[in-house]
Amino acid sequence: MTTNSIAFISGAAGGLGQAAAELFHSQGYQLWLTDVDQQGLDKLQALYPNAIIDRTDLVNDEQLEALCHKLESSSHNIELAYINAGVSYPGKIVDTSRRDIDLQLNINMRSACHFNHALARKMKAQSNGHIINTLSTAAMISLPEGAAYSASKFGLRGFVIALAAELKPYGVTVSGIYPNAIDTPMLRYEAVNGGSALNFLDEPVTPDDIIKAIQKAQRGKKLEYFVPAKDTLTAKLICAFPGILNRLYPLLEGMGEKGRQKYIRSRGL
Repeated sequence: MTTNSIAFISGAAGGLGQAAAELFHSQGYQLWLTDVDQQGLDKLQALYPNAIIDRTDLVNDEQLEALCHKLESSSHNIELAYINAGVSYPGKIVDTSRRDIDLQLNINMRSACHFNHALARKMKAQSNGHIINTLSTAAMISLPEGAAYSASKFGLRGFVIALAAELKPYGVTVSGIYPNAIDTPMLRYEAVNGGSALNFLDEPVTPDDIIKAIQKAQRGKKLEYFVPAKDTLTAKLICAFPGILNRLYPLLEGMGEKGRQKYIRSRGL
């Protein structure tokens, strides 16, 4: 890290964003934080008084473009970025409104692509930098009751893989973190609002598990990190042969539903 280096975080007011802010601050970075949640940003500003704060609605084209322009043209050395903002509206796709489909595509994929694009230009000009994206195993395994979410993560994965190859000659690294279901308010909402039962086949990972993966990515600078790591082969196998999931889904759904009920009980939902 160079003196006065910046770490940028989108979705900073959420649980993972706050944990990443704590990590990067402890590593000596000045923080640049964005979220739509002003109250959450105010709390972060109190914790990190020298942080740059940008409240941004990622589905507002003008606000998103304004922040991307600020990133690209900044005089700061933006050495690290964590692209993390995301939403999920679970349910069968025929029962999902087009508005909710668009929200997931716009926040999870479109805004993330724009941030990656702006940061890629900035970091290429600097000849250094590392962009870390929160993806999901849903970028490898498309889940029933999560079609739009999976589509957004599949699309972002394709963008990240290509971007990483383009930036490698310039000393810039791009990585993706692929967690299973994370024990966050979003998962708790999904548990009782029609989220895919496959989210609950295993015990959900914790935000601490994701922070450990981010630290591993900072050290190793590889393209992809799966959380837990043991799921790497399974995810890649099903991604290569998606018909496997269709055959196994009735069995997996029953197993996952048992896991969902256990999760609901254990969290008092």
